[in-house]
Amino acid sequence: MSADQLAQAVVDAITAELAALAAEDADAITRATAEKTAALAALQAEVASGARPPRALLEQARDLNAEAMLRSRAKLLSVEKRLAALRPPPVPPREALVYGRDGRWA
Repeated sequence: MSADQLAQAVVDAITAELAALAAEDADAITRATAEKTAALAALQAEVASGARPPRALLEQARDLNAEAMLRSRAKLLSVEKRLAALRPPPVPPREALVYGRDGRWA
């Protein structure tokens, strides 16, 4: 594949990652992230072998990736807030139970 095709694959993978984030589909997020990582590695190898980097596609990929990072961080914060709302209130401390002389709990 050419560097342009590989860069387009990176853009497509990041776009798929954004769609998976919007759908809150953990499996799709994992797949898209793996595809993005593989496409980036292939593109890096192509550029290292002397291919000219496709600047416009790389800038688009950078912008999309920044958006994906911000959205994933926002999702994480919203989940943390929802979990905090589910947490039960703290239980006030109670007096210790003492076993009395008469064999009963005091």
